Amino acid sequence: MIPTRVAQEIRFLYGESATIAVNRNRGLSEATVYRIETHASTTAIKRWPTNMARERLLEIHGFQNRMTQSDKTLLPRLLRWSDGQTLLEADGSSWEIAEWKPGAPIEKLGEISDEQLCQCAEALAMLHLQSAAQKSAMLPPPGLEQRARGITRARRAEPSYAHRFLHSIASHPSQFAAQVLQDLCIRAHRILPTLTNTIDRMSKERVLCFWVLRDVWREHLLFDGGRLTGIIDLGAARIDWPGLDLVRAFGTLLTGSDPRWSIAIVRYLEARPDTSITFASLESVHRASVALSALQWIDWFAEGRFDWTNPESPAWGRVLELQRQLEDRGTGQLR
Repeated sequence: MIPTRVAQEIRFLYGESATIAVNRNRGLSEATVYRIETHASTTAIKRWPTNMARERLLEIHGFQNRMTQSDKTLLPRLLRWSDGQTLLEADGSSWEIAEWKPGAPIEKLGEISDEQLCQCAEALAMLHLQSAAQKSAMLPPPGLEQRARGITRARRAEPSYAHRFLHSIASHPSQFAAQVLQDLCIRAHRILPTLTNTIDRMSKERVLCFWVLRDVWREHLLFDGGRLTGIIDLGAARIDWPGLDLVRAFGTLLTGSDPRWSIAIVRYLEARPDTSITFASLESVHRASVALSALQWIDWFAEGRFDWTNPESPAWGRVLELQRQLEDRGTGQLR
């Protein structure tokens, strides 16, 4: 439900004839997006989850405003509420208003066309060039430090972790889900030891970092008629290594053995050369990211989060895709 204060703002800004619809949320975020339509425009209104601090959102808005000054930007431009601010507080949540980006995401892993993939690579290169020109620093990448810590924790906790997980699935109503997640657990713990030294070394190297999106999930890339029309959801954006955007985007668009990884990476590096981004570095970070994501899902399963009885649920879709990636990445090289 839209709070009274937000509804009043919508009527003030767009008139009584504006229609409001909830955009279908196919992801797992607690955020909600509403589509506001008038005869002249379509606008997006977003309710951020309550765990997103206002100060953090204002930081992201500063980045978003800097990046959308170009006429060709694929990021949504922020609009302003009646008080001139980009955030409105109502019912304990922060609300933002922005232009509506047309299009729809690629539905399934591996379904993207070569042309669309090259558009993504070039768009990320252009976005990174623009961002690096505004503010950058040579830093150990925070995102890789986070992954290095995650691998260390997972390896230290492996015996007790496995016991806790097996106990949690013993009487679970969805035994098929339990079996799939048990397979994820085994595969993830098999992969992580092979990546410990590489990720630890990469996390300590100073590389060029700047504001990047960090969550260029397939659902956040919109296409209309085969053309990339928008990159949405900047909730994870912060200063970090640009390779994380490539790992996230290409890793949710392509299977690990898809030969088009090389096409995408080469296209990106042609537009924006970066010696820290190599086939080997992206390979290692992608494998670590998939394994750590699998362990996170196992935690959520043990905690009883999400609906595991509905095979059409977004949670099921994510887990089955992770299983496919772990199977695909077990011995693979980017090729």
